[in-house]
Amino acid sequence: MKRFQLWCAAMLLPLLAACNVNVIPPTDFTETRTFDLASPAPVGELPFVVEVETFSNECSGRYKMIVREDANRIAVDEYNRWSMPPGAMLTKYLAARFAAQPQAGDSRDQGKQVFILDGSVLNCELDKAKKQVCLLVHFFIVEPGSNTFRLTGTENCVVPVKDITAEAFADGMNKAAAEFADRVVSVLKEELKKRADEANAASETK
Repeated sequence: MKRFQLWCAAMLLPLLAACNVNVIPPTDFTETRTFDLASPAPVGELPFVVEVETFSNECSGRYKMIVREDANRIAVDEYNRWSMPPGAMLTKYLAARFAAQPQAGDSRDQGKQVFILDGSVLNCELDKAKKQVCLLVHFFIVEPGSNTFRLTGTENCVVPVKDITAEAFADGMNKAAAEFADRVVSVLKEELKKRADEANAASETK
């Protein structure tokens, strides 16, 4: 009986092929897409120099995009990913953003204060319910040669989006990274103003 069944199957295969019948149904294929942050325009001339160290990556997903479904549940996007982990991606963005600034020892620095920026990305996600991109960054800034100066902070850069798509996520991340860079500039300008005020106060008391 078994031989007869095998013989029937062998006879049917050529007939099915001749009739252009697909024995194995076609499978759906979804292409995996990769996204990166756009190269920013340099921040321009500043009264200080910023050197960017490598930011660590402490958030979920690493290369894969993370979508927050509700308050306590996140989903990993299996088909849309980053070109590198968010920490490395932000490092590259910031290095390009501050690229116009001379580095320590450069003849262009004109005696400017040099600050080193470092930190870690704690969260990088697209919030589906709130329709916003969230970039949470812990940072610290030190000054070479100073054992006492250290600025630390945590910035939660939130950017609204119109759509819940990978493209909207990438665009929102660009804006969030730019917002973080602007915040660093603001913090350092406040520090220099504070130093100038203290110097003026000291000179007035003499």
